[in-house]
Amino acid sequence: MREVREFPFALRGRHNRKSFCLMLLTSAISLLIICLVSRSFFPGLLALLGDLVLIFVWYHHVRAIDKELAGLSDLVDRTLRGESSLSIDSSEEGAFAILTGELEKMAVQLRTEADQKKIEKQKMSRALADIAHQLRTPLTALNLNMDLLMRGNRKMNMDLMQDQNESAMESRSRQMHEMRRCLLRMEYLVEAMLKLAKLDSGTVQFKREPVMLREMLTRAAEPLRIPMELKEQKLVIAGDGSFIGDMDWSIEAVGNILKNCMEHTPEGKEIRVSIEDSPIAARIVIQDQGEGFSLEDQARIFDRFYRGKNASSQSVGIGLALAREIILAQNGTVKAENIPKEKGGGAMFTIRFYKQVI
Repeated sequence: MREVREFPFALRGRHNRKSFCLMLLTSAISLLIICLVSRSFFPGLLALLGDLVLIFVWYHHVRAIDKELAGLSDLVDRTLRGESSLSIDSSEEGAFAILTGELEKMAVQLRTEADQKKIEKQKMSRALADIAHQLRTPLTALNLNMDLLMRGNRKMNMDLMQDQNESAMESRSRQMHEMRRCLLRMEYLVEAMLKLAKLDSGTVQFKREPVMLREMLTRAAEPLRIPMELKEQKLVIAGDGSFIGDMDWSIEAVGNILKNCMEHTPEGKEIRVSIEDSPIAARIVIQDQGEGFSLEDQARIFDRFYRGKNASSQSVGIGLALAREIILAQNGTVKAENIPKEKGGGAMFTIRFYKQVI
């Protein structure tokens, strides 16, 4: 908490110093005039004592004002941080009471707006959770039915070989696979929205346990192994380290970033991951060999439902936003930038998990 500033003397302000110098000059001139006119030392001594009393009263009055301003400044600071509240009773009647009253009105308005935004955020979070829950049940049923249809389709292919030509069966199979792909995409979107809703509402309880970064990255890349093999891509991980956090949620975050890099890396190229550990933070740098970000995309790459210019048709624009929320919730940071062309080009994500609160 900021300490209240004390004013041992009232000459710190520029205007106060000017006033003090003017009073001294006026006192000296009046004392000189009295001595010259009266030609006696006693009237001058009385005038000097009067001037000293006047300066003493002025000094303590200005000092009292400075102290009250300092106290009011500290009160405003603590009010903005939620540690106290402004009260008109803290000031006597007069200008300071009026000023305190106006500041109190402003503080009440700011608190009201903050509370209203918090309520609206909670309502939005609940609405997203409700929508996701309502969609989850029919999606599960559709997936089950699709599995049954695909199994039945394979069995029927042999029976209908006599009556249907090969192109018709292939067309039916493509349609079913496309339906399955759309269902999986919707299911992923619903799951991501549910996770974001939980993070927004603050209901997620992150574990506090040692997380080995190399193991986390290996597990995060496991679901991408087959699509990377099909594109003849290679994942290279160098280094190791650890931090205190939640393994499962961290895998979710890093997995979304790796998925983004895989989608933007051409066939036959590499995705490089380097890990650096220090007493302050664990650092992960993920680099792909794609086209990188445009200036517009780089500024909004972590926005929810934002799809960049080079986004694939399968992208829903929520994976990186979810990754950022998870990392921030674990005392971390994530940054996206372009690799210079002279160094090969591509996108680079830098993740830091700090080992102490910053």
